[in-house]
This record gives sequence, structure tokens and C-alpha cells, in this order.
Amino acid sequence: MLNQTAGALVAIAALFVACAFIVSCSSQAQTNPCPDGTEPYTEYRLFFGRGDADNRQVVSDQQWNEFLEDTITVEFPDGLTILDAYGQYTDSAGNLIKEDTKVLIILVPPNADSAPGIDRIIEGYKSRFAQPGVLREINPTCASF
Repeated sequence: MLNQTAGALVAIAALFVACAFIVSCSSQAQTNPCPDGTEPYTEYRLFFGRGDADNRQVVSDQQWNEFLEDTITVEFPDGLTILDAYGQYTDSAGNLIKEDTKVLIILVPPNADSAPGIDRIIEGYKSRFAQPGVLREINPTCASF
């Protein structure tokens, strides 16, 4: 009987050790989800359509560059990436809209309050160029510089 009780106590102790190990690993993964050598960031991707139903490029290169300098760079002077792209979608009237697009990528620390700056960029673009919208994508990511 004593051997059964001792065996049960050993099994319970082993279970507690295993649970403590799992909790420890789980909390480590939550506090540092990135691989060694990288840090967590929030990645914003904004897709700026430059056309309308009649023209693939209503917003010229010069207009885009002015908007980049006086709005985007003002909001995020520490760094960003811009890619040229092509996009298409069907508007509410059923027209297939094909347009040149700029993709803006910004990485910010996860605790930074970047949403107001992103909102000002989007609203500025829509009002300045009479565009119906800017596609916004937000993702957690890991990066190193």
C-alpha cells in the first residue's frame, strides 16, 4: 500500500513539474514571439489606387511625390517603403476598375500609437485626389535592421 501511495505521489509531482514547464514555455512564447535577432513590429500596408473608371492614372507621379513629401513623410519620418503595383476591382456600378497603385509599407513598434497618423494619411489622400478609399492592412510581424 505504501508503494502505491509513493508511486501516486511521484506521478502527481511529475504532473506538476510538466505543467510548470508548459506554462513557462507558453509565457515565454507570449512575451517574445519573434525569432532570435528580431523584434516585434506592427506592419501597416496601405494601397493607394491612382485611377478611376476612365483613367488608370488620375494621380500623376508628380502629385504622388508631393503627397509623399508633405503628408506621408511628415507623419512617418523614421522610415517607410513604397512599391509600384497594379490593381483592379469592381466598383459599385459593376465597372471593372484597373489602376496603377502605390503600396506603402510602414513598420512601427507594437506599442506605438500610429493609428492617428495612418488615418490622417488615408483621409488626406481621399480628399486631395477624390479617391473613394485606401485599402489598409495591419499585421503583427518580426523584423531586424
